[in-house]
Amino acid sequence: MVSLPGKLLAIIALSVGMGAGSPALAQTTKTVWTLQECIDYGIQNNLQIKQYQLDAEGARINLNQSRANLLPGLDASSNYGFQFGRNVDPVTDVIVDQQIRTSNLSVNAYVPLFNGFQLRNSIKQQRFNIEAARLDVENIKNDVILNIVSAFVQVLLSEELLQNARLQLQSTQTQADRTQKLFRAGSVAESNVLEINAQVATDELAIIDAQNQKDLAELSLIQLLDLKQISDFELVKPEVPDPDQDQIILNENNIFEFAQTNLPEIKSADLRVQSALKAIDVSRGAYLPQLSLGVGLGTRYSYLVDLPIAIDTPPFFEQYRNNLGRGVTFNLSIPVFSQFQTRNNVARSIINHKLAVLNTEVARNQVRRDIQQAYADALAAQKRFDATKRQLAAFAQAFRNAEIRFNNGLINPTDYNVAKNNFVKAQSDLVQAKYQYTFKLKVLDFYQGKPISL
Repeated sequence: MVSLPGKLLAIIALSVGMGAGSPALAQTTKTVWTLQECIDYGIQNNLQIKQYQLDAEGARINLNQSRANLLPGLDASSNYGFQFGRNVDPVTDVIVDQQIRTSNLSVNAYVPLFNGFQLRNSIKQQRFNIEAARLDVENIKNDVILNIVSAFVQVLLSEELLQNARLQLQSTQTQADRTQKLFRAGSVAESNVLEINAQVATDELAIIDAQNQKDLAELSLIQLLDLKQISDFELVKPEVPDPDQDQIILNENNIFEFAQTNLPEIKSADLRVQSALKAIDVSRGAYLPQLSLGVGLGTRYSYLVDLPIAIDTPPFFEQYRNNLGRGVTFNLSIPVFSQFQTRNNVARSIINHKLAVLNTEVARNQVRRDIQQAYADALAAQKRFDATKRQLAAFAQAFRNAEIRFNNGLINPTDYNVAKNNFVKAQSDLVQAKYQYTFKLKVLDFYQGKPISL
């Protein structure tokens, strides 16, 4: 299995264009989902997780086979044949010129006594592989969890932005109705009505865009869960607190130390280094002699067709019993020259070990970068939230003043719309900073081994 990229590179970014999942195969009538229900369902039905679980089952089979290779082997064979012309009777060793019917039965057992420790080293290697495969399953589960949390947060964000857009339309529509009345009374010019109506149209478009963003975010989550034929998809919205005003007190190095000790992708990479070391031992075992023990049991039967009546051929089972032979053999194989196959196999195993060591460094570096990036993003989102909160307060005051002045005819609709749009944008920025901060903290919680919840 190809090694996975780093967590944050695998996580779908907090954007509307979250990647579509695999073709939806699962089906449910459930319409209201909590975050934990999404996570549980995703883990149970994700196709990638199932693929990795099958890989783990294959690794277990390989281990079982490595153990079974230590057991004696047993095989039996039998044949029945016809010979024509001049032949040697296999029982009497007499040359005859007749048709001969023959039958042979043999049973052979063999057991390896010494094979350069290849079998035992192979068992140790497969033990490392099966544990690494199990950790790969845990790793892909973590990826699925983080992706679902990211998609879930994106839906919450899009819902809040949609709600804000609807509130803004209501405010603008109220102002448009008032302006229309003032125009009919002759208090304002028609241009005021036209400009405020244009703002209503702009707000209506913003609602459409926000609804599309929400629909796409829900679709992304639905696809991550591998759902199909689901309607009225709804999430249970948890209370997401505003970012804490206190500075984030976390130590990146401590988080990394915990992560590299506990994250399955790093532990799996370390196990594959151990597996690669055992693969070197297996390859080097081919330099040593091979010794095995064989035990055989065989018998035979022959019948000469068209014999004179005076000659009596012993019956089938009597011949099998009388011709029974036994044997014990020791087989010693000493490698002398194998066209450099053994040497090249050892060299390839050494290269694979070096690659495995590099993969552990790549995994650790990726985790360190992901932690540093998540920490920096969380700090930036916290600062951005604080700054945007102050900005929102200022724009809110400016908008209230502009609204009063506009109602009194002291400013034109353009200035009013500028103040309103600044206020709306600050609201949107505040919501996005809030959810970005929340998600990045959840990523840091993940690297600290804490359960992810909202």
